[in-house]
Amino acid sequence: MNSRQAWSVILLVLLGAVSAFAQQQAIETKSAERAPISGTVLTRDGEPVGTAYVSFGRIGSTSGSGIVKVEANGSFKSEPLEAGIYRIFAGAPGYISDPQTVTAGLYHPGDTVSFQMIRGGVITGKVTNADNAPVIAAYVRAIRVKDQNGKPLQFQNIVRERMTDDRGIYRLYSLVPGSYVVSAGGPARFSGGMPPTQYEQNAPTYSPASTRDAALEVTLNNGDELTMDIQYRGEPGHAVSGAVAGLVDQNDPRTTYGANISLIDVRTRTALPAANASSFTKYAFAIYGVPDGEYEITAAQNTPGRDILSSPPTRITVQGADVTGINLTVMPAATIEGRVVLEPDPKNSCAQRRAFALRETLVAARRFQSEAAPRRTPNTASQPEVGVLAQYAVSESTVDGQGAFNLRNLQPGIYKIDPREPAPGWYFRLITLGIGPRAPNVARDGINLKASERVSGLTLTLSEGAGQLRGRISLPEGQSLPSNLRVYLVPAEKEHAENVLRFYEGRPEANGSFTVNNLAPGKYWLLARLSEENEVGITKSIRLDSAFRARAFTEAEAGKKEIAFKPCEHIADYDLSYSAPAILRQ
Repeated sequence: MNSRQAWSVILLVLLGAVSAFAQQQAIETKSAERAPISGTVLTRDGEPVGTAYVSFGRIGSTSGSGIVKVEANGSFKSEPLEAGIYRIFAGAPGYISDPQTVTAGLYHPGDTVSFQMIRGGVITGKVTNADNAPVIAAYVRAIRVKDQNGKPLQFQNIVRERMTDDRGIYRLYSLVPGSYVVSAGGPARFSGGMPPTQYEQNAPTYSPASTRDAALEVTLNNGDELTMDIQYRGEPGHAVSGAVAGLVDQNDPRTTYGANISLIDVRTRTALPAANASSFTKYAFAIYGVPDGEYEITAAQNTPGRDILSSPPTRITVQGADVTGINLTVMPAATIEGRVVLEPDPKNSCAQRRAFALRETLVAARRFQSEAAPRRTPNTASQPEVGVLAQYAVSESTVDGQGAFNLRNLQPGIYKIDPREPAPGWYFRLITLGIGPRAPNVARDGINLKASERVSGLTLTLSEGAGQLRGRISLPEGQSLPSNLRVYLVPAEKEHAENVLRFYEGRPEANGSFTVNNLAPGKYWLLARLSEENEVGITKSIRLDSAFRARAFTEAEAGKKEIAFKPCEHIADYDLSYSAPAILRQ
């Protein structure tokens, strides 16, 4: 057989494999076009939460959303859902999802989901003025400043906001465990179209009767009810005002168009009440009730069917007076366009939901902020390239039936590509941008985007034949499972030492069991270790953070706990020992 004949045979084999793959897709599409998502909603004690509901939302589509009521026995089942990726949330009056068990919440039709709920905390109290009279119809808000383990949150969130009643009493419920401060007055953060109040131009008063710096901080556990009274100071705040340029006219005379203005407290990284600039106001805006401090202000236009236009952040200082004349110019953000390519393997056809693989794949771009990068202080004279809340921004995109995706609304910076496999049996083998010896290692180094830059040609190769590891963490007597313990797999084969896609991680359940899916065939070192966090409290990903990846690789290599996977192999009941470092046991 000459070389031309050999290549003809290879081509026929490949065409046969692709044809068989397409036929299998057609069969699966016809037999499983739609499927429900079902599961349970239970308390920590295993009791059903009969008042609960479960909401469904299909990512990247306005269809496929809905709410179902949970049955008296705690079970639920959606209507048959189209193929795609769904976010699912469970809720119930007075309950919250247990923060110790919350996962990414991304599911496909046919999946089974278990939600664990706990009683939310409550903060209540009375707001009075200097004459001890009730302050009526003032907005009161709870701001979570630390997590349930006492660790400060770098992004402090206003998690609940309510108005005082005719007695000056407020009640904020369904609060996640953690530490809180409470404030009254100023404009509403979540007004929902409610009319303004007489207190909206006041600077907020924090419990018991102070500014933010001297606010009382309380710790709230699940089911707790705490009282935090506030003596309202009634001090006037300041106004921050200006105008927005660069907005796109929707060419619809029946509607106004404009932008949302965001104001961020740089020191606490808390979002203050927002404002709007529209054609109705001639693109002017004003935010009232702003206390003294250092702030970052941005504008964004979000028009249905269009990319978001946003302005670079502007740093301002409010000190005893209004700040006026701010000019914000919106412009297009950067984008990354690409394609997911399926790589069928007729010898190892274990990939599930083959017919829907493309539509059930999610691609994310995560902005990576190196810890070695210079950090700006609130008093810096120069303006930052991106806002404090956008330093670790994420853009997600679903994939269409032809494999195309588009990651939009990206601010300048380095973005690491973080794809999610559609189902067991699949694994990502390659991420490429361009070809040839000078092509960048996108999987490892990411893509460095400039403002408004458009990058195309990113290709992700999704192969079948992935394995699965299931096991349990074993601990020495007297030790408990740390909440931040993770299971890591790093490549033991030299040729894959720099292949970011051969690094995996899994989060053990409360009982120590763990599952790591979508493992490429090959040899790995296995490691149980505590996760690490970046400067803003986000858990580091072993694929996205090179310095953390190097430390984990060194530890796993030294431990020599080797495990190997053949194509499509599932390994169960693996026992992985872990002992807390001595410093943590003291």
